[in-house]
Amino acid sequence: MTRLTSLNPWLAAIAVALCVQLPAHAAQAAQATQERFTLNIPGVSDDRLFTSAAASDAPGCGGHNVSPALSWSAGPAGTLSYAIVMHDPDGQKGQGVDHWVHYGIKASTHQIASGVGAKSTLEGVSGINSKGTAGYVGPCPPAGDSAHHYIIQIYALDLAPDALPAGLTRAQLLERINGHVLKNSSVVRRYHR
Repeated sequence: MTRLTSLNPWLAAIAVALCVQLPAHAAQAAQATQERFTLNIPGVSDDRLFTSAAASDAPGCGGHNVSPALSWSAGPAGTLSYAIVMHDPDGQKGQGVDHWVHYGIKASTHQIASGVGAKSTLEGVSGINSKGTAGYVGPCPPAGDSAHHYIIQIYALDLAPDALPAGLTRAQLLERINGHVLKNSSVVRRYHR
């Protein structure tokens, strides 16, 4: 540093400032990486077709009504619960169909097994899907339609698991969690028949 100072005092000051700034920038980048909140369907990359098992078991839909397995990273500090929504924006001629509304999942939970979305044993509280029932209802787009998109979204909330009543629709849930979402993440699946 003595040799650098003798060459140019301004250059020395810049070098010192850079040495101080680089570790702070690296720490910020590391913190941003740690704060990522991601949702995954284990073993499947984003925007893939659902298997027929995930499709509705209603006559002609071709499936077994098996909800997908989900896993997610821990929510940010202050997360008290999670909410999950599966929405088909292509359904009902573009007006959308809600396939799954579930909330009140404890902050310590980071995965849901395949097939539990339609069972009452799933941790948390069931909302109401577009069919007017509680729990998961699989895809069943009209035969011949192009593949519909199914957006599965998870919300990290600052609400206690028991803060919301059972039976909320997607619209009601989104209204109630407004101002309480700390982070969200989503994956997209497609299905056609």
